[in-house]
Amino acid sequence: MKKYFLALLVISIITFTSGCTSSDDNTNTTKTLDQNNISFTYPATWVLGESEVNGTIAAVADPNSVNSQTGFAETVVTVEVKNLSGTMDAMYAQNYATLFNNSSYQRISEGNLTIGDIQALENVYTVDYNGVKKQQRAVWIEKDDQVYVILCSSLADQFEKEKNNFDMIVNSFKFT
Repeated sequence: MKKYFLALLVISIITFTSGCTSSDDNTNTTKTLDQNNISFTYPATWVLGESEVNGTIAAVADPNSVNSQTGFAETVVTVEVKNLSGTMDAMYAQNYATLFNNSSYQRISEGNLTIGDIQALENVYTVDYNGVKKQQRAVWIEKDDQVYVILCSSLADQFEKEKNNFDMIVNSFKFT
């Protein structure tokens, strides 16, 4: 089951198609996604994404990052939810022990994070996926016997450029 969770994280970054946009939230620079008992703010130029991955409850993507060969956006944020199995710390540790056992994945940093009054775990890493180097930021949050993972992903050379957008999404995340 833990291997499936790892696979879902990887697959979610490559299974996007552009969808419709949501309504503005009183400004021209941001929108607010409010669905599946979560809410967050994202750039107004981004669109809702669709993912075929089970467990994905929200996805947004930068349509300007769509790879013309694959048709998938390279800059995406997904929110996935899984039932808690044991403790979140144990699930997190097992996931990354498996992930970093693969030489395609290289850890950049990890630590604790506070989003409002929510305590979270964070892991930032790079992955070489079929010759394409991506950087990802995974934020793990536990609530009501479930684990929510906010996965921010872009091409590695674009990650710093997207950092403010990723920070906006993560820092505005809340449960509704």
